[in-house]
Order: sequence, then C-alpha cells, then structure tokens
Amino acid sequence: MKDTEFQPARMPANEERRLAAVKRSGLMGSKALSRFDIYTKLFRHIAGVPVSYTGLLDEARQYFLSENFTGCLTGATEVARENTICQHALLDTKPVIVSDMRQHPTFEAHPLITGDPHWVFWAGFPLVTAEGYVLGTICAVDFEPRELSEDQVELLSGVAAEMVLSIQMQTDRQEQTARDCERILREFQNAGLNETGTARAFLNLCMGQPVAREEQISLLALGLALETETGLELSEEGTTLKTGNGLGPADYKRAVSPLKNTELLDAMFALLD
Repeated sequence: MKDTEFQPARMPANEERRLAAVKRSGLMGSKALSRFDIYTKLFRHIAGVPVSYTGLLDEARQYFLSENFTGCLTGATEVARENTICQHALLDTKPVIVSDMRQHPTFEAHPLITGDPHWVFWAGFPLVTAEGYVLGTICAVDFEPRELSEDQVELLSGVAAEMVLSIQMQTDRQEQTARDCERILREFQNAGLNETGTARAFLNLCMGQPVAREEQISLLALGLALETETGLELSEEGTTLKTGNGLGPADYKRAVSPLKNTELLDAMFALLD
C-alpha cells in the first residue's frame, strides 16, 4: 500500500453534539497546558512506552494538550484531522489498541507508520464526557509491537477518565464564574452602579480604601453609603449588595468575564473571592 491510501474515518453519529462539547471545553488553541503533562507521563509509565500524547479533535484539527513526540512530529501543536490516527478512536467509547499497525488494514498506510518516526504499537483511549461525547484521545505509542495486560488497560482507562473529569470540572467552574460575573454586574446596574467610576468607588469603600468626594456623593445618592462620625460607611443596602455576591475562582476572571475594565474587575474579585 502507498501512503496516500490512508483513509479518513467516517464521522461519528453524534458529531454535531460532540463538536459542541469540544468547543465548550475552551481548550482548542489554548496555552499553558502543562497541567495535562501528568496524564501523559502516567500513560508512558503504565504502558511502558517511550511516547504518549493527548489532544482534542474538532471539525478541522487535532490540538495537542500534552505530548513528547520524537521524529517528524517534534514540537507539533496540531495536525489536520483528516491526517490523524486518532480520528478512528472517535467512533466508540472503548479504547482502540493495535499491537502492530504495520499489519492493520486501517493504519498500515499512514505516513507515521510507513515513514519516520515509524510507529508500530498504538493505543488510543477516548476522552469520554459524562454525556458520552468523545472529546479526543490520550494515546500510548511504541516503535515495536507490544500487548497491554488487562490491568494496564484498566489503569490507562482510569487515567483517561480522570483527565476528562479534570476538563469537565474546569469547564463547569468557568461557566459558573461567567454566570456569577453576569449576575453581579446586573445587580450593580440595578443598584444604579452604571458608571465605572462609581462602581470602582463602591468596591473601594467595601475594601476600606479612600473614595473621592465626588464619588462619595454618588454613593450617598444611590443609598449605598451613609456618612458617620468616622467617615463614609456602607449603608444596609450597600452591605447587602456586598455580601450577597460571592464569586468563584479569580483564576478565570479575564477569560470569562464580560467586564472589560481590568482595574475594576481586579477590585471586584479581590473583594469577593
């Protein structure tokens, strides 16, 4: 067979919903992915192989979250989906394990098998969400034939499941933070805090920071503050607005928040984390 005879896989039956789940993860094209290295390291250790990698697949490409490729893929961040081996693992929630791809009709003509770096063994474990959508794969590779024991398959399946759980937990936290941001901004607007300067003044007052006289007047007019012998303090309404709006982790604030004023956003999260 010739290299050009490698055939792309058919589309999964749930491809539209699967793609929506991939996009929801927010990981395609993202940076700072070192948190996924632990999963590929575990794969190499458990399977006893020299190469492992993991990535998600959308309609156009496979984007690598962690890899230690050698040969022609060294340093690659993505590959066109039609050229990937992993596209064939999107069709089922069970792992695809091939002891010798040189002898397998689906993979024998792939350039990674017929040419450098000459992959032989490949095990692709699908990253399956709770809803049953395969986001991508985590894979083990060797340059010689090998088999995996039942214990190895069980452990590797567990690693894949833990990685998916990590992705889904992060996605859920990001979406919850976005909802919280939207809610607090809406409540700020309902309280009359429509101007950035006034909103910043309210946050400064909550944190015990100085507030310019002009902004003090605005907060007093909105009923969010009152003047006492010791200075400006939150009113009952202002205290309710402060304590009723706890937000989630600040780690994702710039990625998900609809608020563009970074100084105001920083102050908001410093107060409400």
